[in-house]
Amino acid sequence: MIQHNRKLSLSIVIRSIVFNSFFYLYITFGVIFWLVPLSFKKSPKPMRNAIGTMIDIIILMYEKVANIKIEERGIENIPQDKGFIYCSKHMSNMDALILYRRSPNLTALAKKELFRVPLLNLVFKKMGVIAINRGASEAQKQTPIIAKILIDQKTPLIIFAEGTRTVVGERRPLKSGAYYYQKEADLDVIVAAHNAGVCWPKKSWIKWPGKLIMEYSKPMPKNLNKEDFMDELGRRLLDRSEELML
Repeated sequence: MIQHNRKLSLSIVIRSIVFNSFFYLYITFGVIFWLVPLSFKKSPKPMRNAIGTMIDIIILMYEKVANIKIEERGIENIPQDKGFIYCSKHMSNMDALILYRRSPNLTALAKKELFRVPLLNLVFKKMGVIAINRGASEAQKQTPIIAKILIDQKTPLIIFAEGTRTVVGERRPLKSGAYYYQKEADLDVIVAAHNAGVCWPKKSWIKWPGKLIMEYSKPMPKNLNKEDFMDELGRRLLDRSEELML
């Protein structure tokens, strides 16, 4: 079990309050007064540029206010000008932002129900977020369609293999979506292991100072059967993330 014995100081509390206040207000007003108006433009480029600017500012505040340094390793392993899969650990709101900054044309999957949410649906549609049906079997049926979109548009897709955010030391069974994308369309799968939950724990407003490490692996081996693929994915994603959390 991973444990971190850290002492909470007044400085950490104040820095956390300042960053949290900025983060949630900035996101709220940014979506309403910046991204939503841009969703009516014909091209998605203005909105994507705006999202990139918002993320740059959030990460700057994260590093300067929360006193958390971000280090990315293995950037050379990320494919360029082609569709591929990011298979990532999900531990905080920050990991997805780092991946988007690294690949500004990144897309994601979202349940169809979310596209019924006013304003949010406009942003999702303009960003090219892909709507999926609930249930593993339904999602798997859509794999060929989604894979073709990624290849034709040369777009990376982020998949959180555990299906939800986790806390430090928590291991959830990995979902097999990445395997089927690789099998269906020979898409590269880049595993993104990281320790984001050490600095920004799930359901915690405290931002612990330190170093957030995001590590990109070389593409997963091709032609593995499902069992071997999932075993290797577990080593690269879960085992390596836990090593980075120590």
